[in-house]
Amino acid sequence: MKKLFYLLVISFFCVFVSKAQSPVPGKRVDYYASWTDRGAKVVPMGELHLSALAKSRYGNYPKTELNSELLLFPFAPNIGFKHQWLGKNTLLSSQHSFYYPSLGLKWAKSSGFKDQIPKSANIPHLFTFRNELILSRMLNPQPEDCFIRIPDLILTARIGFDFSLKMGDDNFPKLDYYFLYQRSASFYDDQKLYFAGLELAGNVYRNFNFSLSADYYNINFDGEYAFESQGKIHWHRDSRFSISAGYKAYYLDNDSQTQVFLSPIVDLVFKLNHRTRLQRGLFNVSSR
Repeated sequence: MKKLFYLLVISFFCVFVSKAQSPVPGKRVDYYASWTDRGAKVVPMGELHLSALAKSRYGNYPKTELNSELLLFPFAPNIGFKHQWLGKNTLLSSQHSFYYPSLGLKWAKSSGFKDQIPKSANIPHLFTFRNELILSRMLNPQPEDCFIRIPDLILTARIGFDFSLKMGDDNFPKLDYYFLYQRSASFYDDQKLYFAGLELAGNVYRNFNFSLSADYYNINFDGEYAFESQGKIHWHRDSRFSISAGYKAYYLDNDSQTQVFLSPIVDLVFKLNHRTRLQRGLFNVSSR
């Protein structure tokens, strides 16, 4: 009787395995990659990702991308590059960016922002450099022998600093708007801005991804600091277009005041020359 029971169990297991390896009826949708511009992964060579709020990126080499914040460009022309040093499930990259914020300061001076920059202020030539290390870890890596797509879950940590070079005389006051104070800290008295941040990104369901980030900024370690947090849900129409919506929160604590601000955000991303697509794969499972 015991042998018969074992035989039935083994037979059931063999049938179950054979069924699992057979094509499964019904539609199965793969997840879209949940990597963001904040992660250590660079875009593939030849691809161009255009974004309204995040960095727009172009893969100019297999492990290097050029990037720029296009919305900021008219006020602070900027360019940067990211190089990926390590790959696969743990990725390490370095990001180096250059900004010329003098154009935006001159525009603010002539546009009536007297509470920030009076018309009598002298605006020098400012060259701001940002350097950061980015480490990303795939928390649930895809097994090489698994045909079923596992949802992404990616944790990213970054650390870096800003410094600025200045040419010409200046006498403009510190900018104290909640989103400008920490970003303009390096303009004054050879100060440096130090920052560190975390991001968790992953797949939610079908065409939906999420990203949640938090950043800490410290100015010269002198007691002035700021926090920023951003959360977004990303909806992918297909592999070439996505819409993101969420929030951006700011907290600033400096010598003169404390500011808290929360704002909704919407972003659009277009991917040009994007060669990876969702396809019907083995066992009726979509693949990238």
